[in-house]
Amino acid sequence: MADIQAQLKEHLDNAENWAKMETPVSGVFIVKIPGTKTRPAMLNLEINPLKADGNPMKKTGLFIRNYEMLVKFSEALTDDKVVRLIKELEEVNPDKKKRSTKKLEM
Repeated sequence: MADIQAQLKEHLDNAENWAKMETPVSGVFIVKIPGTKTRPAMLNLEINPLKADGNPMKKTGLFIRNYEMLVKFSEALTDDKVVRLIKELEEVNPDKKKRSTKKLEM
């Protein structure tokens, strides 16, 4: 197995800002986040599941900086109430096929 920390350190030190590194997990990337005046550049996980056609589901995925953040997101995303809420949202939101573009009348 390759030395993961060495690969991550090399990406942090040498990659361009916002450069993505693929991982063995589909839809999970390592992204170099640029530094600011108050903090140095750092690496984040970007989770952006892939659709059936291989393209990401969103333009930008969910960025996770540390283990605590991963645990909190995981807890929230698997909470029964959140699952129920998303199902209710799906029922309330219009179906993509039913959407129509408004036309300006003059």
